[in-house]
Amino acid sequence: MLETVKAPLIFSFALAAVAGFVSLIVSSGGSDNPRVEHDSAGVDNPINLSLLAFGIVFIVSLLLVSMLQLASRENPEELSQGGGVNRNSEELYRQQVAQRREKARRRQAEEAAGTNGTPEEPPYGRRSES
Repeated sequence: MLETVKAPLIFSFALAAVAGFVSLIVSSGGSDNPRVEHDSAGVDNPINLSLLAFGIVFIVSLLLVSMLQLASRENPEELSQGGGVNRNSEELYRQQVAQRREKARRRQAEEAAGTNGTPEEPPYGRRSES
């Protein structure tokens, strides 16, 4: 039931029914003070106001519930593998990162071996060798 469209529809309908009923009672003046002019066909008619509230709440709640349901759904595993040329992009990225780390480790080892533990003179007046 949660994976189909029935659950958001039922929830939105129930929420909209409550909103329509509340707006009908409120716009008619309540049970103690009922309005007398119920014959107008405009927006001030309580039936029209309740139908309007029902429609707005139904659409907004259906949209929100559907978006939340989509956001909570897990993606299929095959989507993370890429497609076509980029199918192995994750493995290629891991290989490139490993190569860069190995290159940086070699460079640090060469720099450490080149100094032999003796402090080097500061390069004042010389150009850097980069």
